[in-house]
Amino acid sequence: MAHRKSPARLAKAQRIAALRSGLVSNEALPTNVTAEAVAALEASFSGYVVTPSDPRYNKDRQESNPAFQSFPQLIAYCMNESDIQICVNFARTQGIWVAVRSGGHSTAGYSVNNGMVIDISNVNDVYIDYSTNRVYAGAGCNWDRFNGKLNGTGLHVPTGACGGVCVAGFVQGGGYGYTSRAYGIQSDCATSFRVILASGELVIATSTVNSDLFWALRGGTGGNFGVVTQVGYQAVALASVWGWAISWDYANAAQALALMQSNYMTSGCPDQLGYMMNIGFYQGQAVYMVQGMYAGSRADGFNAIASLLAIPSAQLLVDQVGTYPYMDNYLEDNPYGLPDQPDGTPEGKASCYINQPMPQSVWQQVVDYVATSPNKWSLAYTEPYGGAINRYPVGDSAFIHRNVAFDFCVDVFWQSSAEQQTMMAWMDGLMALVAPYSNGHVYQNYPDPRLTNWQWAYFGDAYPQLQQIKAKYDPQNFFRYQQSIG
Repeated sequence: MAHRKSPARLAKAQRIAALRSGLVSNEALPTNVTAEAVAALEASFSGYVVTPSDPRYNKDRQESNPAFQSFPQLIAYCMNESDIQICVNFARTQGIWVAVRSGGHSTAGYSVNNGMVIDISNVNDVYIDYSTNRVYAGAGCNWDRFNGKLNGTGLHVPTGACGGVCVAGFVQGGGYGYTSRAYGIQSDCATSFRVILASGELVIATSTVNSDLFWALRGGTGGNFGVVTQVGYQAVALASVWGWAISWDYANAAQALALMQSNYMTSGCPDQLGYMMNIGFYQGQAVYMVQGMYAGSRADGFNAIASLLAIPSAQLLVDQVGTYPYMDNYLEDNPYGLPDQPDGTPEGKASCYINQPMPQSVWQQVVDYVATSPNKWSLAYTEPYGGAINRYPVGDSAFIHRNVAFDFCVDVFWQSSAEQQTMMAWMDGLMALVAPYSNGHVYQNYPDPRLTNWQWAYFGDAYPQLQQIKAKYDPQNFFRYQQSIG
């Protein structure tokens, strides 16, 4: 019986025919890789390949941040583990430099290169084992999809606040979210990894199987040891959370920020209280705000933030009870969608860990400095640690940032090269202001390509052990990028 091919299968057949007929120039492909070889690759796996001659190429090569522009010669979209193995073997035998992309949210642009991108965004299934409360997520699953799967189940795993970020990159860099103070950095909740090595072999990493690799994958960052295809998590019971947000006027902002550090970034703060402080602009107006969740009842949450509400000019902007997936999605855009830069605007980012108390006078300097931003898209924010994050034994994973109060972060945006220089210099000035209170370390999920001593900044004394594990599982340094494990 005759049947029509699906649009996807027809497009794939047309690409293979174009490669084999010479319509795709060898000059557009990696050195020493023929169009016939690329045609054979596409024919051998269930995914598809995008080359520079493809009409969708310029869209597909982009990261989430257009500040980084790479021009891969091949982009291979994989649908399953077998596809990934085929692509890894192809790249290895052809001698092509590989980048691995799940969500494309690397703040340094490291998930795209000028060789071959193995895109695993379609490896995104989520499975819940209710007998053990384990959640197994494909590496390309983003948090909107992940949380949507858990919504209504009463089960919870800490995730990031940005719904478009995916599993693989996030968890391998630690993974901070609103409930991390209660349940840990996300990598602390990981129980297993499925990984395809440079040899093409699929291995499992747990606390008892390939335990050294399991240690390294929890904080050692993605694109170093292999292609993570699936992550298993131990979920906890969490039926609902209380979402909240408070703003203050300029006159009381520094007081609120100092109080949050002294009362809310210490052992005296309930683990259930998680939040992010924001100083920025919304529709051109200055905003001084904190928003977060309480992993418990509304009444207990109100008690936990009573001293913040007592500060003059405090306004309670969000007061809602809902499931974690609902509130995580809601807080991404409410009460303000910060920052509110135009879509597609290039971004620069810097961060550091603060482990020394910053007096109110310094917080006032921060508030005043942010007001001097050359444009009205800049954002300074904090991610408070403590609780379950700091209690986790520092030597039990490659995520070393345990004895800190909070992560201090700055985002800037620009629309021209001249404005980029201005904004990056402004960002450096703000980071210099808080530097005396930092321990010099940097959250590896916010990589900064300008760092010189990044090995110590991200990994500290754990770096030599990461090098040993790298040599064991990727001895030829197949997986590499500008700040990969040496």
